[in-house]
Amino acid sequence: MIELLESLIMVVLMVPIVMVIILGSIYGLGGLFNVISKIGKPKQRREQKHDGKSGLDAG
Repeated sequence: MIELLESLIMVVLMVPIVMVIILGSIYGLGGLFNVISKIGKPKQRREQKHDGKSGLDAG
C-alpha cells in the first residue's frame, strides 16, 4: 500500500514538472524561430512592414 502511495505522489509531482519542461521548450523554440525568421528577411521589407505599407496596394 505504501508503495502505491509513493508512486502516486511521484506521479503527482512529476506531471507538472514534465509539462513545464515541454511547454518551456515549445516557447523557447518559438522564440528561436522568430529570431531566425527576422534574420532571413531583407531590411527593406521589414521597414515597409513597420510603416504599415504593403507591396500589394494598387494605388
